[in-house]
Amino acid sequence: MTTISPQQILVPKKVYIGDLAELQCSFNSSSKTLKDLTANGRSELPLVSFNSEDYDIKSISLSPSGVDFYQLTVTFIPWKTGELQFSPLVIEEAELILEFKPVQIVSLISNDPNSTTNLRETAGPLLLPGTAYKLYGSLAVFIVLLIAIVRIIVKRKSILFYLDTKRLQRKYRKNKKQTIRALQDIVKGKDCTEIDMSEHASQAEKIQQILRRYLEIRFDYSFTRSATSELMTGWNKATGGLLSDEKEEAFEAIVACFIRTDYIRYSKNAVFEKSELNELIQGLIIQIEKLEAIEKEETTNA
Repeated sequence: MTTISPQQILVPKKVYIGDLAELQCSFNSSSKTLKDLTANGRSELPLVSFNSEDYDIKSISLSPSGVDFYQLTVTFIPWKTGELQFSPLVIEEAELILEFKPVQIVSLISNDPNSTTNLRETAGPLLLPGTAYKLYGSLAVFIVLLIAIVRIIVKRKSILFYLDTKRLQRKYRKNKKQTIRALQDIVKGKDCTEIDMSEHASQAEKIQQILRRYLEIRFDYSFTRSATSELMTGWNKATGGLLSDEKEEAFEAIVACFIRTDYIRYSKNAVFEKSELNELIQGLIIQIEKLEAIEKEETTNA
């Protein structure tokens, strides 16, 4: 038998005991048995090899997500915190074994220290009252200007960095605006029932082109040359794992859109369901807004 370690995404990102969660696994296989098994779309698999006191498996389904690409979805409820390891899934008809990576179940108890707030010391008066007001005022202005000039000379690199950051922010705002407008133009004034069957694949391809161009400009990584299965790897390289969980979840939702549009593009007679295209576009705009949102910590530090 062939053993495969698929790429997997836990939905939602943070799962607690008793939550209903999904483990979405993407993998590639040229097995004819899998093609026959998913000929009519999603197929339910038996739960024989999944027996554990640590979790309760509700369903296992297999669906196509492109040419020789498949998505396995395991719906489960965890009953313990910490690292959760699923048993390998054996698909005997295809002589295939899927080995899962451990997933992390979050504890309800938080060990994060409480944030504290420090009061500023009382500032002294900037100007002295009385007859010497103008003299001391002029002296204060001179000192401030002198300090400002010295700081500009000493911190010229920081100033240049600040100006470069502002330039990038303008570039990102323009990129976001153009992307949202391009996505809205796809469904402007029509719904899925008004789109010919031959147009569904081209609409799916257009969505991917718009998203790849947006991601490449936003994160300075070659997403336009990355396959769907390489997007998460590209995200990790581009961000270094430094962004928030909310932004990572937003990117995972965009990856899920790529999987769906791959299926529309490469599966015979595959089309968007009624109103699905409009909902897909609106969902993508929401995820883009999340990626562009400024974190509270960043605002505070600024």
